[in-house]
Amino acid sequence: MFIARQPIFDKRMEVFGYELLFRTSSDSKVFDGVSSSYATASVVGGLFESGIDQIVDDKRAFVNFDGAFINSDLPELIESHRLIIEVLENVEVDEQLIDRVKELKHKGYKIALDDFVESYDDYALVPYADIIKYDLIATPLSSLESTVSKAIRNGKILLAEKIETEEEYLKAKEMGFTLFQGYFFSKPSIRGKPMSKATKK
Repeated sequence: MFIARQPIFDKRMEVFGYELLFRTSSDSKVFDGVSSSYATASVVGGLFESGIDQIVDDKRAFVNFDGAFINSDLPELIESHRLIIEVLENVEVDEQLIDRVKELKHKGYKIALDDFVESYDDYALVPYADIIKYDLIATPLSSLESTVSKAIRNGKILLAEKIETEEEYLKAKEMGFTLFQGYFFSKPSIRGKPMSKATKK
């Protein structure tokens, strides 16, 4: 099993961090269909086995977490200043999850909402999110004008992902996005040696 990484750039086109992705082989180009829990456990295990600096250099690691892993001790295995906790879009939000997110933020972790398609005003995790990721295929920039303005006023960091053209990048930057990710910049690439095989649950 391998970890792939895809860079996330800031407005100066410097690497802000890397989204880490589970891959079953060195030539895998896309997600391999395993459960989100297994993928997260494998990625976090790989960070430990290889060392975080070997995977993301001195940058931040963006890692997808489902509800079960957010409520576990797993996020705290990685130092808070190195980890961005990406809350998956299909997570069931309840009082326990909100309390855990608050606790992690108190401990210094940054929270990102992955592939955000919910109502900005109504989604219960928005007040606790530091970063909101918009998939430009699922949510075109033309549909986000008012939401982006409100999010920026609220101090949110906006990340445009799945950018595939220079036009999309320039438009997102003009609208106020400050982080950028997509094939226009770089495809995911395998980083480091294969990991030891984790026990699949």
